[in-house]
Amino acid sequence: MTTMPWTIITHMFLHVDFGHLFFNMLVLFFFGRELEYRVGNRTFLLVYFISGIVAALGYVLTVSNPFSAVVGASGAILGVFATLTVLAPDLKVYVYFIPMQIKYALLLFALLDFALIGSNDMVAHTAHLSGILIGLFLGLRIKNTKKYNMIYDDYY
Repeated sequence: MTTMPWTIITHMFLHVDFGHLFFNMLVLFFFGRELEYRVGNRTFLLVYFISGIVAALGYVLTVSNPFSAVVGASGAILGVFATLTVLAPDLKVYVYFIPMQIKYALLLFALLDFALIGSNDMVAHTAHLSGILIGLFLGLRIKNTKKYNMIYDDYY
């Protein structure tokens, strides 16, 4: 990363294969739209890029091989997901066709990533967790400024 500093941004636009890209964009389509509606375009983009950058740094600081590559938008998307969770914790979502509140879905994803740290599954779990942590922080900052659209009916 020190020899090619732009990769801290460009990694969010590269994916391993079509399936990786498809599922990242599917999640971003649903939850990104909802967060953007609540906080506006500018704040949404800040959340996305800050989450992606922190996810990359979290991965670099925790990986045993500093020359290993990471690609994908998952860290940024989980930051968006976590920010939305802080702003609308009772929002109803579906995880593998099972309805639940978004706060429980985020907890499930975080526990799964935490449990799989160190596995050889080629997934950057520490990037995911770093995205979640910064997303929670950004969500709290946004919530404390009260600069977001509060929607009273979080169930569709």
